[in-house]
Amino acid sequence: MHIVLAILGAVVTILILVNRLSENGIDIGWLNPFAWKRRKEWSKKYHVNPIYSINSPMEVTALLMVALVKSEGEISSEQKREILKKFVNEFNLNEEQSSELLASSSFLLKDDIHEVKNMSKVLAPSLDSFSNEQAASALSLLKHMANFDNPENSFQKEIISLFNKSFSSISKDNNNWS
Repeated sequence: MHIVLAILGAVVTILILVNRLSENGIDIGWLNPFAWKRRKEWSKKYHVNPIYSINSPMEVTALLMVALVKSEGEISSEQKREILKKFVNEFNLNEEQSSELLASSSFLLKDDIHEVKNMSKVLAPSLDSFSNEQAASALSLLKHMANFDNPENSFQKEIISLFNKSFSSISKDNNNWS
């Protein structure tokens, strides 16, 4: 019995000391292995590029369309109108949703459009969500946007071929864009 009391007394003493240390501003939370694991996982998610976490086929296609157009420089008003028209016609979005999709895609790309060259990472979250029809439609949209003003440049050819290679082994049927 006296051993149990000694152990309980030691535990209570340690808890009181930990409480006093935390009241005085000394953090010993780093000793908790579960909190450490959560912090590490959050750090990995926080520092990854957001284009690698898009899980909607429509958003990935829109992102790639904007990247192809931006590869020639800044987006012109004609290119912007064409992208918005394609969003409305192909994705069945209204004008406001189309503008939001274009703005979010442009924001995600910022100035570094070469991040989309890592197509396997860009398509990883959404690859299973693409149907054959969606992949074919996305490919035709990408080709259309690449050839809209000028012939395809090397960056655009590379992105289109990487996209095409990613879907060469997919054979399943989902729904359309909407």
